[in-house]
Amino acid sequence: MACNQIAKIFDFASAYEMLGVEERTYVDVEKSFEEAVALSPDLSSVEVVNERHGLMVLADSQLRQLFYNLIDNSLRHGEKVSRIKIYYKEDESEKDKLKLVYEDNGVGVSEEARRNLFREGYGRGTGYGLYLTAKLCEMYGWEIQETCEYGKGAQFTITIPKINKKGEQLYKIGQ
Repeated sequence: MACNQIAKIFDFASAYEMLGVEERTYVDVEKSFEEAVALSPDLSSVEVVNERHGLMVLADSQLRQLFYNLIDNSLRHGEKVSRIKIYYKEDESEKDKLKLVYEDNGVGVSEEARRNLFREGYGRGTGYGLYLTAKLCEMYGWEIQETCEYGKGAQFTITIPKINKKGEQLYKIGQ
C-alpha cells in the first residue's frame, strides 16, 4: 500500500512538472478520453458511454491525464460505479460557452467533501488527482465544478469559454 502511494505521488509530480510545457493544439476529446479509459484498470464491469463525437479543444497531451484522474476518482471513491458517461452540451443561457460533463452512477460527493474536493492533499488517496485536474482546467482557461446531488453519483462539469482572453478559440465542434 505504501509503495503504491509513493508511486502515485511520483506520477503526480511528473504530471505536475508537465503543466504548461507543451504547446497547445486542438485535441480530439473523444480520442483523449478513450486513451484514458485504456490506461484505467478495473473498468471491465463498468459501462463507458462516449458522447463527445466531433469535439476538439485547445489543450495538450495532459488532457488524457485530466480524464484519467476523473475515472480513477470514480473507481476509488464511487463505491458502486457501474456506469461512466461523458458528453457535452452548449450552454443554453450563455451561447459562448460549452459544458463538458463527466458523470458516474456511484455514491456521489457529500456537501462537506465538495467544499474541499479540488484542494491539494485532500481526500483518501494521494490528494493530488482532482487537484491536478483543477490545475489543468485552470491552465486551459476552463472552470470545473462538481455539480451532482449527493447520492446520485458524481458529476463534474467543465465550462469551456468559446474564446479566451487572448482571442483564441478554445473549442470547435465538427462532424
